[in-house]
Amino acid sequence: MIKISRIIFIFILPLFLLTGCFGNDLGKQREMQAGKGDSIIIGVPVPYDFAKDNTDFLNGLKLALEDINSHGGVNGKKIKLEIADDRGVFKDAVDTAQDFSENTRMTAVIGHWFSDICIPVASIYEEAGMPVIVPTVSNPELMEKDYHYIFQNLPSDKKVAEQMCLYAKKQEYNNMVIYYEDSLYGRNLAKAFEEEAQNSGIEIIDRRSGMVSKNGFKRAYYKWNALNFDAVFLALNMPEGAQFIKQFRKLDPGTPILSGDGLDVSNLIKVLGEDAENLVISTIYNPCGGESKLKEFKKHYRQKYKEEPDVWAIQGYDSLQLIARAIKKTGSCSPVELTAYLRNTKAMKLVSGNVTFNDDGEIQGRKIYKKKVVNREFEYID
Repeated sequence: MIKISRIIFIFILPLFLLTGCFGNDLGKQREMQAGKGDSIIIGVPVPYDFAKDNTDFLNGLKLALEDINSHGGVNGKKIKLEIADDRGVFKDAVDTAQDFSENTRMTAVIGHWFSDICIPVASIYEEAGMPVIVPTVSNPELMEKDYHYIFQNLPSDKKVAEQMCLYAKKQEYNNMVIYYEDSLYGRNLAKAFEEEAQNSGIEIIDRRSGMVSKNGFKRAYYKWNALNFDAVFLALNMPEGAQFIKQFRKLDPGTPILSGDGLDVSNLIKVLGEDAENLVISTIYNPCGGESKLKEFKKHYRQKYKEEPDVWAIQGYDSLQLIARAIKKTGSCSPVELTAYLRNTKAMKLVSGNVTFNDDGEIQGRKIYKKKVVNREFEYID
């Protein structure tokens, strides 16, 4: 997933200067002080309103906290979450990252949410020796920085593009359009899909971003129609994704629309109504899965919240459980020991499946599914 429309680049230079000032001193202090005190502190930088209104992430996170602490915590200490609202704003995210990094008792971080924020601020945590689990960013650029402390708990956009192209080819969508948002997420996913389309023998007849006016939208659509397009692939988040689909369906009620996981939010069908029909979305969660831990989690979640969990509830739950497991197994809050455990341990069994991390810190073992809206409900596709 997920987005932010643009970075205000004026903040980038001070960001690098600040990380240079932190450097090894914070890392050394954290090695000695992380986990000290009455509780184990985990920072959670999150765009609070977006997460609350569009996903069940916070519910999943809080359920994991309750499960861990109700069983005595980890190694005799309770976990304490320090949730900070970065509002999805770059400046606020930098401030939050600096505050968290300077708190050398803080053991780890779960976040940030958007590619345009997470990728640049990751350097702050890396310089400060802070383990970070990233639950919502699929951009592979995050894992191309040779970071040691950063872990991506989501399959990359390249893998999403591969699976969606396989589906498109199977459906004989030979001529396709890509529409993307002007963000790191949108640009990267669009590029990944176009490259995979070429490998699959799919022709991309147009690739566009930023159609704002109705006339501009119509002109683009008439061009696509003249070129006999078969389907559209979207590299968008909400609410931009819903806006595009509503405009598109006014002109074309039937042409298939495919999307990356940026539209995999719990309120999608409610927001789109009948315009969601036949939309196909990439997802890493299939609620029909038969794994015992998934069944147990779903039952537990329904008892707590009286509703079904979404994929982001699982991401929140598993991200905290990953950190708790590393602390328990190592018997330590040392960042060096925690990162070594996460990188070297095989087959960690989570709600989302049996996973590992590769040498770059990217999650392995997560399956990518497709789901289609049929009669205002999702049907899962093999």
